[in-house]
Amino acid sequence: MVPEDLDELRAQELKAIGKVSVPQTLDRPHKGLVQLLKQEQRRHDKNTEREWTFDEPKFDNPLGKRRLRIFNAVFLALSKRGHYGGAYERDGEIHARASIGDTYLGLDIGIVGSHRTVRQYGYLRPAPDLPASTPLALRIDPGFDRRNTVSWQDDGDAKLESKIAEIAAAIIVAGEKKFRLSLREAEERAEREQVEKEKQRQEWLVQLNQKRLQNLRNSGELLR
Repeated sequence: MVPEDLDELRAQELKAIGKVSVPQTLDRPHKGLVQLLKQEQRRHDKNTEREWTFDEPKFDNPLGKRRLRIFNAVFLALSKRGHYGGAYERDGEIHARASIGDTYLGLDIGIVGSHRTVRQYGYLRPAPDLPASTPLALRIDPGFDRRNTVSWQDDGDAKLESKIAEIAAAIIVAGEKKFRLSLREAEERAEREQVEKEKQRQEWLVQLNQKRLQNLRNSGELLR
């Protein structure tokens, strides 16, 4: 049962998710991370065999591993409620999303504030030697357009790892909110289409009537 009130839904999901811990390793990853981790492992093995390759591991550093562990914990928390999360690598960045039912939302974990960067393959990326304690923020991006986002960040002793249940519950609420909005938009679109069809029908009737009157006038002229 999904409560009508979204605050009630949030409380329901928080209670159902319960306490969430973040594993220190990725030995048992969520299936949404498996392909990305396999790709990383292949890069690592190739780099070890040849001492150097162009395609090095992208997240084989303290901060990259921490980001993956946080995503893994969020995905596992969502799976407890029958939802799904997944991530893939593109251009050295992690691209992640959550699916709440059939509704998709973007997820992102970025660095808070200024930090050292290096240029890799034409892109500016965080320096690989940044410590795991570098402040991070997790953002929900419902429309994949960086609009109407909700975010959490490391705050003193309250790290993102301590907010996983709250984040997962918020993702579920955001998914439900987006789903309801899509229903309203579909209804409004159907109403606009119906109004447009009726307008076209009325215009067609006017044209028919004008044609009928013209035919009558033509008939009268012919009779005369």
